[in-house]
Amino acid sequence: MFTVTTAEQLTAQHILDVVEKRSYGVQLKGFCPPDTLHVARERLLHQDLRSAFSQQTEFVRIGKAYIEIQDERSRAEYHAQAPGTIRRIRELFRPLASPIDELRLLLDETWPQGAHLLQVDGQKCFVGIARFQGSGVDLTPHTDDLERNAPPGHEPKLLSQLSTNIYLQIPEDGGELEIWGIEPDEQEYQRLRGERAYGIERHLLPPPDFVIKPEPGDLILLNPRLIHAVRPSASSTRVTLGVFIGYYGEHQPLAYWS
Repeated sequence: MFTVTTAEQLTAQHILDVVEKRSYGVQLKGFCPPDTLHVARERLLHQDLRSAFSQQTEFVRIGKAYIEIQDERSRAEYHAQAPGTIRRIRELFRPLASPIDELRLLLDETWPQGAHLLQVDGQKCFVGIARFQGSGVDLTPHTDDLERNAPPGHEPKLLSQLSTNIYLQIPEDGGELEIWGIEPDEQEYQRLRGERAYGIERHLLPPPDFVIKPEPGDLILLNPRLIHAVRPSASSTRVTLGVFIGYYGEHQPLAYWS
């Protein structure tokens, strides 16, 4: 099952269904209005803030991702940059509201216990990474898990993790989201990953269980502990804003980061 609805109709049960894998995901149609999409294309695509991901240099982003943390130096750098980068991305959308701020408010209003910015060992995280997937670039099958990059013994521990992408620009050819109903444990994931810096090979997997082509302005929420991927774009750059959401139980607040 994949739920299609709107931000106005999103409920806590929709979120819980994805956490508990009763649903592959939730698609919020028209989350970003046309004027916001126009501003995003005009400003994000021409920013000198862009740089390459550490693990996949063919990907370009604005903002340092938590998955890039490899040691204490990169950890300190990530947290030091977080507040300023949040403000810079917010500033790019003025006088309109940033889609990331809209999402933060939506989560806080929808989830009974609210939602807040993740802190790891008392340090605030970044949220709102902008990612640019150029033509011919394949986002290989992978899973996401905060624990791979978090410091040992950090609290509180996640019970589950969700992922959202806000789609600002989608190529006419390619850019489909693929989801497999497979949740490998960490040992199996590392075996499938082998010597790769990131992700696993498609030929090691069966065909995906679900494929969806989002439209510009849509938001998709999924469980990234399930294997997922993005097909290459044939003609233009795929631009998204990405946020992870931490789930700590039905009676605890959500926490978000990038």
